[in-house]
Amino acid sequence: MAHTPQSVQQRMMDALSLGRDLQANDYPESELIASAETLGASALLGDFVELLLVQWSDLDDQAAAVKAICGGLKRNVHRDAFIHAVDALAESDLDDFAPFARALDARTGDEDSPLHIRVEAVAGLTRLALRSPQWTTFAGAGVLRLLSVDDEWVKAKLCRLTSILHDQLAWDQAIESLKALTSCAACAAEARQELGFVEMASAFGSDDLVSMSVHLAQSASWFSQSAHYAEDAPRARMYGAVAGALAQSLNAGAGGALDVASLADDIQFVVHYCPPRAGAVWLAPPAEAELEWIPLLATQDGSAAPDPLSLLAGAIQVFEKVRSVQVIIKGRREFRVPPLSRLSERAREVGLARSWLRSSAASGLTADGRARLEAMLKPPGDSPGKH
Repeated sequence: MAHTPQSVQQRMMDALSLGRDLQANDYPESELIASAETLGASALLGDFVELLLVQWSDLDDQAAAVKAICGGLKRNVHRDAFIHAVDALAESDLDDFAPFARALDARTGDEDSPLHIRVEAVAGLTRLALRSPQWTTFAGAGVLRLLSVDDEWVKAKLCRLTSILHDQLAWDQAIESLKALTSCAACAAEARQELGFVEMASAFGSDDLVSMSVHLAQSASWFSQSAHYAEDAPRARMYGAVAGALAQSLNAGAGGALDVASLADDIQFVVHYCPPRAGAVWLAPPAEAELEWIPLLATQDGSAAPDPLSLLAGAIQVFEKVRSVQVIIKGRREFRVPPLSRLSERAREVGLARSWLRSSAASGLTADGRARLEAMLKPPGDSPGKH
């Protein structure tokens, strides 16, 4: 009896079931393209896309490969496979994402598609926009299409994606979209939390200290509201404390001391027990980043009067880390941070330098050298309070 060759799909499944990595040499272009319709609709979509991308420069018919990948993006209903395919594209060495952006855009508007796939398509467009801002409009359109859907998981994921579009890509409808999400009971807490972060980003993008202080106060208010709407909200509580302390510090306010021990408990709970949901690892900051709030805010326990600029400088430094997103280009991973205003950049420089002057590392400075440095390190801008 003649032996019937195994299909490409079966060979891939057999290899994966044995824990083997799929090697491009074992799956030539002709076989992959011939099986594109089957593979594009299967749970192997991500592996299929990866195999094409790894041999991209050697493909004989890149147009056929583009068509095959786009076909999979438009019809695949396996969430993990869809995320895998988007990961492969977003982290690839390709320069032209236009056909894939159009395919993802079509998917966000396909009302016959599962909602969990449509929101992953929005996430994919957001990742492409981080590679090339021209796709910001596509990602924003995807958010607007899903704002009114009745699915709490989708809306919760929209919250973070929308704040990325604000912080990283300056999408002009981000704040109104987040405010619209606050009216949904399912994500009332998460939308308010993201608005708190958006206000912090706006504070550090401000050109004067008065505006910075106002944004920080509003940030603290949003975080407080988020904690009110949540059953338990360690992240909202901790960032409410951070924003409130910064606002009071800039205003030379006489606010009460922070409960540093409770704050540290919230921070450690967030770091150890609030991992990113599946498919959202690229949204996560370096694992240890949020722990840096603990030593920074320890000075706010009321035992001493901290230097507001040193506190602000440290807060800007940590905020950049915790609100960074991962972008991988040509195999190189970078953490993309929200932009800072010139005022924030200068405040950070001055504040960190003033912290150094008070440390033991500066003990060797002469009195004259210290005096000259202190004269150079005056607070930037006009402060609403005393420094």
